[in-house]
Amino acid sequence: MRRGLVVVVLAAAALFLGTRYAGVRKDLEAERKNINSAWAGVDAALTDRAGLIPDLVDTIRKEAPAETGAMQAASDARQGLERAQGPREKLQANGRLDHALSLLLLCTENYPKLQDSKPLSDLEDSLKDSEDRIAVERRKYNEAVEHYNARIEVFPDNLVASLAGLGKIDVYFDTPGVPGSAKGAL
Repeated sequence: MRRGLVVVVLAAAALFLGTRYAGVRKDLEAERKNINSAWAGVDAALTDRAGLIPDLVDTIRKEAPAETGAMQAASDARQGLERAQGPREKLQANGRLDHALSLLLLCTENYPKLQDSKPLSDLEDSLKDSEDRIAVERRKYNEAVEHYNARIEVFPDNLVASLAGLGKIDVYFDTPGVPGSAKGAL
């Protein structure tokens, strides 16, 4: 009688734990899919902005042909972003593109005719819109990663994550000017 009761209790406990494990694992995998989806938004926004670089370079080349170094750096950084694979490489390449774009736009200040041109103004507006979209997408991505990482630090999710091989994600999109944003950033 006792032996049967022990078997029933153990079977019930195993069933409960197995169901709990499956539920937590399913939730964690859904969160990872959410992170991948958020990253796809970031990647698309980065790609859209990179698509503006050739037009920007052509516009600047017409009025400021002496700025070949800055134009080449922007083009090279764009190509680096296009070749980058995965979030870590993309984030590093994006940093190089940000820097090259800043230098390129800084060069335009030496050319009043270029500064007053409608094509450059339109491209700068498009770049600003692109930057705004990138900011929104990177915020979504960082929030998804932070939520997931916080969740896998708490019992029983940490145990399930460990057993399922679902580790911490340490690739954050740096958000300049936000205190603490470099935590885990590249």
